[in-house]
Amino acid sequence: MVKLNTSKAVILAMLFASPLALADQASVIKQAKPIIMSFGKNLKTELKQAMVAGGPVKGLEACNLEAPKIAEQASKSGWKVARTSLKWRNENNQPDQWEQKQLAEFERKLKAGVSPKKLWAVHEGEKETRVMKAIVTQEVCLACHGETLMPAVSKKLTELYPKDNATGFKAGDIRGAF
Repeated sequence: MVKLNTSKAVILAMLFASPLALADQASVIKQAKPIIMSFGKNLKTELKQAMVAGGPVKGLEACNLEAPKIAEQASKSGWKVARTSLKWRNENNQPDQWEQKQLAEFERKLKAGVSPKKLWAVHEGEKETRVMKAIVTQEVCLACHGETLMPAVSKKLTELYPKDNATGFKAGDIRGAF
């Protein structure tokens, strides 16, 4: 999710539930998409490098240390960039009420056959604009977010994220949103 400070706008998450004209929604997504995609790509690159160097445990360590830095870097454009999930790992990433609604709607739409590439949400309020892009669980995610974890991964999760809720996913599930 991405937020632009009130002086510019805010990108976070939402479904096309607002009465915005489709052209306005498309324009907001066009503005947010490169920021969100860059954030996701940079995070995935860090994670892959760590996993190659030391498996899922190193991947968890990298995600714990590097994800906040990558989000901070992406936010230097004036947009506040973050991730959230109904099943969050980091308690600082818990979804607010609006985000919860959009994540549930993403899940509903995915089950109804909507392509994950089309799972975007936009909301323009008086003080902020929010945009969300669904994150779909991929096979590589399952080492740390799946139903069955290696004991070393479970141990590291308990150490880094004592209130972790982000396991039990299957490939293709909505993992969360940018």
